[in-house]
Amino acid sequence: MSEVGLTVYGPEVGKSGLTDCIDEFIRRETGLEITERFLAIHSCASITSFYSLTGSTGGKHWPIVLDLFDARPAFATIWRGPNALERLRKLKGNTQPAHAAVGTVRSRFYCDNPVTNLIHVSDSPNIMDLELAILRRRVVGPDQYGWASLNSGSVSHSSLRVLLAVLGDHDSYDAHCVAGDDTAVKQALWALDRAEMLSVGCGLSATLQAYFAGEQNSVDTLLRRGDDVSAWDRLLLEAGLHAMCHWSSFRMRPSASHRGTTA
Repeated sequence: MSEVGLTVYGPEVGKSGLTDCIDEFIRRETGLEITERFLAIHSCASITSFYSLTGSTGGKHWPIVLDLFDARPAFATIWRGPNALERLRKLKGNTQPAHAAVGTVRSRFYCDNPVTNLIHVSDSPNIMDLELAILRRRVVGPDQYGWASLNSGSVSHSSLRVLLAVLGDHDSYDAHCVAGDDTAVKQALWALDRAEMLSVGCGLSATLQAYFAGEQNSVDTLLRRGDDVSAWDRLLLEAGLHAMCHWSSFRMRPSASHRGTTA
């Protein structure tokens, strides 16, 4: 039986130019097709209402989610096909990319933190209807050109990309955001090792270890070190704080090839 399912791409998908890549991945893995899509711009109140439907506003990273969506565009898409919502839910991956199962959206595309983690999928048909009602009140049009114009040409959703840039490496994360294979964990582990090496050379080893431990004051120290750091960069560094304990735990495992579930 043909059904519908809702996905929402956050503004980081537009900034990283990943829309076509994720669309194609979903089509290939599910056989679903797009029947409608539109841009919506959240306010703090609307994004709070949206995530309150599933009790998802209490996490420590919630203030950063508010910052991410407030007055920025989100791209809502209605997919149609057999078991559409169930297939989309299985494909999205764990909120923490360190635990995203192989073959999910969040195991790919250089995804590395629980805030700019690329995709939202409704929890159930009833929740989807309520979410769509909120989104439709915030519609600004079907302007896919406007969405595409957000593309920065770089991996703009990665906390680790910003971390490396602040530490002096501006080249390792360049325009490779179109990579679609399951390398998110491999890329993250490489970036963490690279960051440790760079921190020694610039005298920030203690600050980096504080960042790895999730300490908020480390972000301000890192930002003072960086040149031309934007508000978006701060958002990403703060988002990364909420992934560090997961990546640190991952690094200590005997085998870094282990993946978690898609819950």
